[in-house]
Amino acid sequence: MISYLRGRLLDWTEDGTVTVDVNGVGFEVGVPTRTLGTICNSSEVELYTYLSVKEDGMSLFGFASKEEMQVFKRIIGVSGVGPKGGLNILSSMTKEQFITAVLSDDDKSISKANGIGKKTAQKIVLELKDKFTMADAFASKSDNSAVLAAVAGPSSDELEAVKQDAILALVSLGYSNSEAMKAVRTIDAEEGMTVDKMLRLALKNI
Repeated sequence: MISYLRGRLLDWTEDGTVTVDVNGVGFEVGVPTRTLGTICNSSEVELYTYLSVKEDGMSLFGFASKEEMQVFKRIIGVSGVGPKGGLNILSSMTKEQFITAVLSDDDKSISKANGIGKKTAQKIVLELKDKFTMADAFASKSDNSAVLAAVAGPSSDELEAVKQDAILALVSLGYSNSEAMKAVRTIDAEEGMTVDKMLRLALKNI
């Protein structure tokens, strides 16, 4: 099993195929076009890889992080979705955007990927919505505590703290301060509500 490559980038194509020279051996690797944009000007690259073995041959796919690779593996674990479809999804959206789309039942965003129709996108959402939490969507984002404090103000109780965490998560996902605050503040929040549930509801208000 080839799980990781580090070497010199020899060649690349616009459709997301790169050739990596590892100690004199050239590996052809399919990568999301988003990843291609970050490595095409690098002299040395490192990729976390997934080896697909089929009757007609083997194909290697590479990702900028272990987390992105794990998301890819979950996508292709959905019946009817192959490696090419998984790459197309992660080329059209970041892993954080994909997880957010799954958790908010946003099959429309997923279906924008090449080769992913509405029914397939709906199937992906149905099969994966219990596999992720909102923490997965913003775990790699930077801490925006200072921004959150300015947006939400000081916390007064447990429920308010949950609201602040939800706002922080939305800002970390790329939503504006005003969008995050409005989405959370319009929720009919109840005592005992978790951050994850609040985020799911807030995403429906954006």
